[in-house]
Amino acid sequence: MDYFMGIDAGTSGVKAVVMDREGRTAGKGYCECNVVSPFPGYAEQDPREWWEALKQAAAMAVKECGAGEEIRAVSFSGQMQGCTMLDENMEPAGNCIIWLDQRSAAEAAELNSRIDREEMLGITGSSCLPSYWAAKLNWVKKHRPEQYRRIHKVMFAKDYLRYRMTGETAVDVSDASLTFLFDLRTRSWSERMLEVCGIPREILPDRVLESQDIAGYLKSSTAKELGMRPGIPVITGGGDQPVGGIGCGAVKTGVISAVTGTSGVVFGCCDTPFADKKNRGILSTCHSVSGKYDFLGCTLSAGGSFKWLRDTFFEREKRELLEEKKDVYDWMTGLAEQAPAGSEGLIFLPYLNGESTPIVDADARGVFFGLTLRHGKEAICRSVMEGISFSLRDTIEIFRETGVDVTEVRAMGGGAKSRLWRQIQADIYNARVVTTNMEEGPAAGAAILAAVGAGYYGTIEEACDAVLQVKTVTEPIPEHVRRYERYYQTYRSLYPALSRLYRSQARIVEEDMAMLKE
Repeated sequence: MDYFMGIDAGTSGVKAVVMDREGRTAGKGYCECNVVSPFPGYAEQDPREWWEALKQAAAMAVKECGAGEEIRAVSFSGQMQGCTMLDENMEPAGNCIIWLDQRSAAEAAELNSRIDREEMLGITGSSCLPSYWAAKLNWVKKHRPEQYRRIHKVMFAKDYLRYRMTGETAVDVSDASLTFLFDLRTRSWSERMLEVCGIPREILPDRVLESQDIAGYLKSSTAKELGMRPGIPVITGGGDQPVGGIGCGAVKTGVISAVTGTSGVVFGCCDTPFADKKNRGILSTCHSVSGKYDFLGCTLSAGGSFKWLRDTFFEREKRELLEEKKDVYDWMTGLAEQAPAGSEGLIFLPYLNGESTPIVDADARGVFFGLTLRHGKEAICRSVMEGISFSLRDTIEIFRETGVDVTEVRAMGGGAKSRLWRQIQADIYNARVVTTNMEEGPAAGAAILAAVGAGYYGTIEEACDAVLQVKTVTEPIPEHVRRYERYYQTYRSLYPALSRLYRSQARIVEEDMAMLKE
């Protein structure tokens, strides 16, 4: 039997999946990781914790599979935009500044002012965001010059883990697209953007590969730890969104997916780079499918908002249900089902650490609007699910503006596992919501990439056609569509009403934090 491993280096943790050629899951493992937030707007992770998590997750998947010697190739998906800085010994020079971090807003604005917008969009496909490498590296250069001088190489999460497995460095075109240093049309580093941003070329990975290319081969020491054969090909992989697109079949023009992970992403495949001239945080990257491109909008705290709700309000239930081997998220969605659609006017803004699409605002913060004495934990749970879905709809509406006919959305992540959440999404999007047999999303997409890269399928499209099958179809309920449409208009009105207050509040918090540090 031939098996393939997909590893997803996500924000919440590292997941490993072993899949056969027909798409059946033979084994899986998961190990949680921590996010450190030393100051408001900061978000960091220790790369060494990723590596320990990978070893545990992969070993679990191999053990469950029971046939580690028959795994023919490994590939990756990984959280995008994280800035992992390594010293000359290829050891972490501090924590990775992950995608969720918003400290580099001033640097991003400065970089955007250095180049004509039309030229910028023609090269990179988007404005510089605080989450991009260019902004983060300029922040480190300004605020931590000693750390900046130690940087020998910069990597993304999955590239660091792949380096640990193979000893080879490389980056793929999808992750590289969100650095503000990459030319989407040539699928290579841009000398022009390196000059604009003041970033030395030598700290970037030398090899820029397509996601299905072989990046290296599994080291003997790692193979022994994981129970796998040494020397098998390790395929480059890609960012979690493009690879997740492979995992649900968004590999052809017009197919749309919505992913509810720690962040929430609406993703579409296209034939040429997409650029939103209105600066609403729509990102365009090279797809993990060779020759294709994609466009996506991001809600920074989607599943992260639901996790915050779990950890803040339901810690006791989480602990008790875990002892009973039950899922606290199932319990929370069960509570939410007891509240009516629209949560009787309780609206949640999921801006717990700033926001990206369609409001590029590092100062934005979460809000419960319309809270009354009638609202209990049932309505609070449902309003969080609805607020996340409203935010994802913001991106869908931008797609519709550009002429994309969104009548079907392929759902992945936590929002796809819950029957209630699938229905909420269908009603809020006013579109059919479909799930496939690939519940593992980006990890499954990575396993598909492993099979293609090792030559077991000719193309990614061929592999998707072979292994993906529709599992559930959820149609919108007309009465709910009409109700949500009214609440969505309220949701859209809240940010403009609060934007000035967000800015002034952020300055107050900065002053308070400065005094606390003294």
